[in-house]
Amino acid sequence: MAFSTPTISSSGALLTTYNTDWSVGRIGSNTREDVMLVQALFKIFYYELLGFNHDLEPPPGQTEVIVVDGYYGQITQKHITHFQTQAIALGYKVLPDGIFDPFREPGASSTISKTRYALDLLNNACANCCKEQGIDNYTNLPNRDDMPLLLRSALKKVKKTARKYS
Repeated sequence: MAFSTPTISSSGALLTTYNTDWSVGRIGSNTREDVMLVQALFKIFYYELLGFNHDLEPPPGQTEVIVVDGYYGQITQKHITHFQTQAIALGYKVLPDGIFDPFREPGASSTISKTRYALDLLNNACANCCKEQGIDNYTNLPNRDDMPLLLRSALKKVKKTARKYS
């Protein structure tokens, strides 16, 4: 189940990031709330911030806004693969495996592959671009009426670690 994680920035500010309990993607558990979170972050980054996200376009051929319904399928997978490819092109060390694993803690690298968690990078991209634009699309995610109640309820749960790692 998706959840919120408090963290302290390098400047000492209290921030919130959003994480999943299980993997989303090709061979992920793809639990409904976890898939919803990934879809919601893609909706913010690629569609609500379009033109304000450092010119990172949605996947080729994707003309409609991704639906936040919690069902994993071809469109969600296309976004995952596309984001990982873009992150690598920007110089981030990301494993191009088509999976968004939960991150152990914000900013941490995987203990196995020694790469950045793509989900953590997507959180950072959403948070930073929204902050640059002075909008709260990301920080207000647990309260947005346009998001499914199931996701909003899940994000009101605050914890430190994904169930995958406990």
